Amino acid sequence: MTRIAKLFIVLGLSALFANTAEAASLFFVPATNEYGVGKEISVDLKVDSEGAGINAAQATIRFPKDTLAVKSVDKTDSTLNFWLDEPTFSNEDGVISFTGGITSYGISGASLQVLRIVFISKGSGSAPVTINDAAVTASDGSGTNILSKTNNAVFTISPEAKTPTPAVPAPKQITREAAPASGLPEKPILTIPFYPDQTLWYNLSNIFAVNWVLPRDVSGVATALNKQPNYAPEESEGLFDSKMFQALSDGTWYLHVRFKNNIGWGVTAHYRLAVDTKAPLPFEITPSESEINDNPTPIFTFNTGDALSGVREYRIRMDNENWVTIPAKNFKGTWKLAATGPGKHKITVSATDTAGNSIENNIDHEILPLAAPTFTFVTEKLFSDEATNITTKGTALPSTEILLSLKQGDALIESKIAPVDAHGNWEFTFDNPLRNGSYVASIQNRDTRGALSFVVNSAKIKVTGKYTNVIITLIVVLLGALVTGFWFYERRRKRTALRIDVAESDTAKVFKIIETDIEKLKRAQDTPTSADEEFITQQLGENVKKMGGYIKEEIKKAKE
Repeated sequence: MTRIAKLFIVLGLSALFANTAEAASLFFVPATNEYGVGKEISVDLKVDSEGAGINAAQATIRFPKDTLAVKSVDKTDSTLNFWLDEPTFSNEDGVISFTGGITSYGISGASLQVLRIVFISKGSGSAPVTINDAAVTASDGSGTNILSKTNNAVFTISPEAKTPTPAVPAPKQITREAAPASGLPEKPILTIPFYPDQTLWYNLSNIFAVNWVLPRDVSGVATALNKQPNYAPEESEGLFDSKMFQALSDGTWYLHVRFKNNIGWGVTAHYRLAVDTKAPLPFEITPSESEINDNPTPIFTFNTGDALSGVREYRIRMDNENWVTIPAKNFKGTWKLAATGPGKHKITVSATDTAGNSIENNIDHEILPLAAPTFTFVTEKLFSDEATNITTKGTALPSTEILLSLKQGDALIESKIAPVDAHGNWEFTFDNPLRNGSYVASIQNRDTRGALSFVVNSAKIKVTGKYTNVIITLIVVLLGALVTGFWFYERRRKRTALRIDVAESDTAKVFKIIETDIEKLKRAQDTPTSADEEFITQQLGENVKKMGGYIKEEIKKAKE
């Protein structure tokens, strides 16, 4: 199987899980340093998911084969836990490659470990280590490649460096004459931009800087980084107001800084540094009942732990709805779904630790519908200007309730709840005044648990004005009279050609008037009231009456 084909498998697996994804980056720690020839260079490849859930990654890493050689590639602490392409390397080609994923879960974090690479420096010069053909896929249901940035590393191999240069540069020394002291130095006030709050846990691991302000009487500074909360360093490293420190491994660390003047050493400042770059432990989601049932409020059981910072919260959501957040402190291990309609649903649970790393899992669950209710009667037609309403009747599961709604197009006109009696019968009349137009009544059954049926719609309900049928009858009679008149004129055309021509012209004019009245009537039917219909109907009746008289007069003349 080719590496590209294997990547497609990873993308397919990632489509099983859902999350919102925007961007991610791959980077090396450390990203730069100077080493002597023949020395070991240990480099970590990490991924920052930038808050998105991820579940697969791949990359081809290239290095200069004349300057560097790979001694080992270690996946022991990797976030990836299954490999379609095991990490391999070729010193002849200067290539390291891998394709890996995360079994059944999506994970997020800012310094997720991928690989630890140990190089041996071979020759002097610049040694760039670059990331190529890379992808980081999101657990967004589509396997989207969200890798937006790669940060390469550049090392300098120097033949003059007899010992490995520290991973971070030595502090820049300050040369000055210290002012006479009147007492012991003050306690340093430390500023660490990378870890600004010593009370928090962080999921970041990289080289970081510490800054402080030097009083005028200070002549020496001592620092130490270890896991002892009350350690006091006693050996001066010179005079400086900032220092870089190497990336921290997971755990709780303490940075100690102390000032010295001509009287002696002052009080030590202790700064807590808590790092957790690993997500909480994988977990399963277990429904209290079978994964297919008619319970609208199923209960799900899940729980997990985190060895370092501890689980801070769980987030749960159904399908693509908003997340529901539950603090881990008050969580008892079970969660009840709010009353939900029938159908297939995906339940996603994400556990986030105090440092901000998260892991997620999901489960498919199907809620079966109740038996659908039925209509036995619906008012199909009524007049908008009469005191009548739409009445509906039907059957459903006994001792439940019917959720009714009346809509005109997409607009909701009225919604009500009607009880179903012990025999399974229900009845309801909508009492809102209605405009002319078409309506649809919808019903849905709900039981005492909140379980629902699918929605059932009625046939279209027509609301019109009361004069509509009368107007149509008048038009039919008028057309019949006109047809009869023209037939009579045709029979006597030779005798009354001139009169018939005049009659045809006049009749066409009357037709135009009646056509205009009919168009006005159509527009009037769309209005909320029947006032316009009544006026137009009256006008049309008068025109019909005039037309009838006219035709009689013309027929009389034609007989002469």
